[in-house]
Amino acid sequence: MIIREEKKREFYTVTALVREAYINADRSTGREYKLVELLRESDAYIPKLSLVAVIDNAIAGYGMFLRGKVGNQDVLILGLLAVAQSMRGHGVGGALILEGQRLARKMGYSYLFVHGSNVYYPRLGYDFAHKFGVEPPAGLDRDHMMGIQLDAQAEPLQGVLEYPEPFKILEMF
Repeated sequence: MIIREEKKREFYTVTALVREAYINADRSTGREYKLVELLRESDAYIPKLSLVAVIDNAIAGYGMFLRGKVGNQDVLILGLLAVAQSMRGHGVGGALILEGQRLARKMGYSYLFVHGSNVYYPRLGYDFAHKFGVEPPAGLDRDHMMGIQLDAQAEPLQGVLEYPEPFKILEMF
């Protein structure tokens, strides 16, 4: 498996992968693929942290890490993680997350948050966001807002996690 930055010529393929990955997901809105398109055009988009997992020359997974805020402090948000149905259970999602964390540390980010499984993400070092002083935005439940501190020397956080505007436009929460 190779994890690398998504290329512009792969946008259509990635968007199709996202659509397929979320089609039967428990908490899918059916608009995740549209969210990806809007986020790529937003200030929150970080091309170096828009990652694909490639297996046998095919895109098997996608992870999009975005700029967010808690108060006046910049943080990262794992905005979307998608793995092809046929590749689930093979470590693709975890590999994308760990590589995103590694790159985020290298780029100087101190915290990374995700609204997701409170069973899956702790296996990758995540804990409840409120333990870092962070609350979810209105519409997202506290029991699934997870975070990880990427820099042991990071300033403490206090406040509500601010998601990029496209999440609000599409009423993702």
